[in-house]
Amino acid sequence: MAVARSCSSLGLLIRPIVAKTFPLAEAAEALRYLVEGRPFGRVVVTI
Repeated sequence: MAVARSCSSLGLLIRPIVAKTFPLAEAAEALRYLVEGRPFGRVVVTI
């Protein structure tokens, strides 16, 4: 959290890397994707 505050005070943005986005209907597939260890970044499930 301290890093985020320091970056914010310097005017820098921290953006997460999104590996893949799944709709809620494919939540099971999103979980499989996570378990297989494939993502480089965040896996997002949209509602």
